[in-house]
Amino acid sequence: MESVKLLTEFSIVKFLSLVNEVFSDYPVPVNWDTFSFNLDARENSISMENSFIFLKDDEPAGFIVCCVRKDKGRIDSMGVIKSERGSGLAYRMLEHALEALRWKKVRTVTLEVLESELRAVRFYEKNGFRISRKLFTMIKEIHHPTTNVNFLKVDPRWIHQASVEAMISLQRNPNWQREPATLLLAGNRYKTARTTLMRTVGYVVWGSTEKSVFIVDCAPLKQPEIYDRLLNEAVNFVCATEGKNICTIANVPENDPMFSAATNNEFKKVLTQLEMTLHLY
Repeated sequence: MESVKLLTEFSIVKFLSLVNEVFSDYPVPVNWDTFSFNLDARENSISMENSFIFLKDDEPAGFIVCCVRKDKGRIDSMGVIKSERGSGLAYRMLEHALEALRWKKVRTVTLEVLESELRAVRFYEKNGFRISRKLFTMIKEIHHPTTNVNFLKVDPRWIHQASVEAMISLQRNPNWQREPATLLLAGNRYKTARTTLMRTVGYVVWGSTEKSVFIVDCAPLKQPEIYDRLLNEAVNFVCATEGKNICTIANVPENDPMFSAATNNEFKKVLTQLEMTLHLY
C-alpha cells in the first residue's frame, strides 16, 4: 500500500538516510547532513509543507523537496529507491507535488537536471517541463593568486541590495541559487566583500572547501564592461585569502553576464545542467 507524508511529519534523520540511499549511484552525489540540510532549507526557501515522503507498505520509497517564493516554485530534489524505479512512483510524486504548488498559487516551477541524464530529461519533458537554458559549472587553477585592489568585508544585507542593483542595471537573469533573495537568506554562511574598480562598486560572495574555493556570485553594480576584470580580481582575492589555487563557480547560466566573464577569464566547463521550466498557469 502506498501512502504520503509531509516532510514536516517525517524524521529528518530518516529522510537524510533516504536521500543518501537514493543518490548513492548519482553522478553528482548529494551529501546532506542535518546541519547542511537546514542551511540549504533556509537559503533556498525549501517549503517543508510542500515537500513529501512517499512510503510503500510503511517504508520510505521516494521523496520530493520543493521550494516556494511567492508565485515561483522549484523542485530542489527528488528520487526513488532502486527497487521502485520504473514503477511509476516518480510520476505520482511529481504530480502530487505540482498539485500542492498549484494550491499555493505558484505559477512557474523550475528544476535542474544533468544534461547527460537523458532519461531524467525525457521524464520531465513528458510531464510538461521545457528546457529554458543551460547552466555550467566552471573551474580555473590560479598558480600565484595576487590582487591589485582592496576588498572590504560587508554584511549580507548590503550584498542583497547590491545584487538587486546589479540585476537591474546589468539585466541579469540569475538562477535560483544566486537570486538576491538567496544571497540574503544565506546569512553568514558565506564570506562577502566589496571593492571599487574604475569608480564602480562590485562585490563577491564565496566559500571554501578543503581543496578549493567557490564563488557563489560576483558582479559590478554598473558598467558591465568591467565584469571581466572584476571577476579576475575577485578570483585572485578569494584564492589568496583562503590559500587555495583552484576556484569553481557552479551552475552559471549561459545568458548571465558572469558566464561571459568567466569564459573570458579562461574558466573551463566541467559540468552542464539543464534548467527546465513548467508553467502551471
